[in-house]
Amino acid sequence: MKPYAILRTQPFGYRATDTFDYREQIIQELSQIDREWILWGGNLSFSNKSAQTSIPMPTPIPDHVVCICMNGAPLYWRKTWLLAALTYWNNRLPAAKFLPYDLLPADPSLTMHLDPTQNPPYQKDLEYILPILSATRMPENTTSSKGTLSPEIPPQPVVSILMSIHNMKDTLGWSIRSVLAQSSDNWELLIGDDGSEDDSLEEACAYPDSRIRVLSQTRNHGKAIMMNRLLFEAKGRYILELDGDDWLAPDAFALLSNALDKNPDSRMATGRYGCWERTRQLGPLWRRNVDSGKLYSAWSTSLNRTNLHGHPLVPRMYRKSSLIAISGWWNREDRFGRIFEDIDVTARLLKHSSPVQVDAILYHRVIYGSSTSQRNRSLFEAWYQQTHKS
Repeated sequence: MKPYAILRTQPFGYRATDTFDYREQIIQELSQIDREWILWGGNLSFSNKSAQTSIPMPTPIPDHVVCICMNGAPLYWRKTWLLAALTYWNNRLPAAKFLPYDLLPADPSLTMHLDPTQNPPYQKDLEYILPILSATRMPENTTSSKGTLSPEIPPQPVVSILMSIHNMKDTLGWSIRSVLAQSSDNWELLIGDDGSEDDSLEEACAYPDSRIRVLSQTRNHGKAIMMNRLLFEAKGRYILELDGDDWLAPDAFALLSNALDKNPDSRMATGRYGCWERTRQLGPLWRRNVDSGKLYSAWSTSLNRTNLHGHPLVPRMYRKSSLIAISGWWNREDRFGRIFEDIDVTARLLKHSSPVQVDAILYHRVIYGSSTSQRNRSLFEAWYQQTHKS
């Protein structure tokens, strides 16, 4: 008889409800197992279950160890510890498949690492997910994943993150978690709920951190109008945009603000971004590394032509005074006020200056076919004609 049992339940989906359903299924399966150790690697770590079962458990295992990893991936778990961790877990993830990684003990002495084998390592996706998980991991034996209320709002935050949301309850939590994972803590997050019809507002208000402020309006006016409202409320000298279905790298604030500090004549800072494709079953999947510096080179030679194809610079950290000087975003509710608003404000801001560029992936952008930007890409030429040829 093997000293461990194998968990058979497979992860599915990117929504918060998908992850919590997956957790409940694992808890039910665990409750019917009478072995001390559990083999649970999820579907990221190895190519298939047969590859996992070919990895023998090490012996002896110290009594204090609760998790055994291979190539950085959690593999074997002590049942009693895992069951307790799952019971208290209440975090947000980009997809259900990352649940085992979020349960790794915060105390590294509780984890045992096996020597690498010929089995394939975990996917590249984890390179950009694990830093956020580790920085915001739920402490053991707690009932809340949100941490404690920060002692006070920074009187003069360096960065104000502006996030306009509309029906984004499924992805908003992970976006907020990436803000909480920032290496720099002198920030405020302003979330504007633009007439959502789902539970986006409840999700936005679920984080007991005084640096997070939530505004709402009952009717949907479009992103541009909400962004101007948030800009009026912002206290930081720099403004960073974040969409409620994207997320930030942990050093985004620090590197972008430092670049603007060192370049006082620059009105905006940008960098590289990771492009992901959302799938229904597995959530976001890594696709490519995009250099906004090259995009700006196209911008600088194409501002009088229609070959930009509606592609924004990402990320975008603005100097607040520069945004105010151009009156911020368009205050219009028609279709052109709801699409290409970021390209418009960036083009107006950069007419007479170039952005400072950081050579690092600082933002993660998730592309999916049903998004507003993807559904309306064909309108870019009409928008350009109206706004630049009139």
